[in-house]
Amino acid sequence: MNEGDFAKIDYVGRVKGGKVFDATSEETAKKEGVYNERGKYGSVLVPVGKGVVLKGLDEELLKANKGDEKKVSFGPDKAFGRRNPELVKLVPMKPFKEQGIQPVPGMPIQLDGMQARVQSVSGGRVRVDFNHELAGKEVEYDYKVLEVYSKPEEKAAALGKDLLPEASVEYSEKQIKVKVPGEPNKATADYVVRKNQLIAQLLEFVGARKVVVEEEWAKPNSTH
Repeated sequence: MNEGDFAKIDYVGRVKGGKVFDATSEETAKKEGVYNERGKYGSVLVPVGKGVVLKGLDEELLKANKGDEKKVSFGPDKAFGRRNPELVKLVPMKPFKEQGIQPVPGMPIQLDGMQARVQSVSGGRVRVDFNHELAGKEVEYDYKVLEVYSKPEEKAAALGKDLLPEASVEYSEKQIKVKVPGEPNKATADYVVRKNQLIAQLLEFVGARKVVVEEEWAKPNSTH
């Protein structure tokens, strides 16, 4: 594959020789205890070489072709980074009490807009680790390349199908037109997020100069 191609892939990511931390299969995620009710499962569309996935996996995809099925592994520098001791901090109990939180070791939390994990609680202070949970770990991926899209019109259609399947996507060099019918409910946060993601990715990864969205709105239960 070349940088900028889109690859549709399935994968399972695990700590080398250890537990699974991510999977595209809902069944596998449930089996391995990493299922997220808010997560989106199924094959994923990856703009290759654009830093959307871990660096190690990105580099491997550049060497892959449609139909390839591989197991690869890479160290922290190409995964979640090395552990930084300076990101382990002692925090007073006060901010936890203000939020009504009783911290316990292993608890995931959010402080100052950052994700962290409680290491220990002692003497009215909490030791908090702001490193990524998998920092310092070597990881491995089993992946399969299902499809590869190289032409701009192919990539635009694939993105539309992935993010806003109810819409039609028409590509031209001057602009990409996204047409959305009367359904689904466009007032939902989910629809707005998916539409905005589609626009942003069409502009960034397909190279569109302009994206035009045509939305059809209808009254609920309307037959006209």
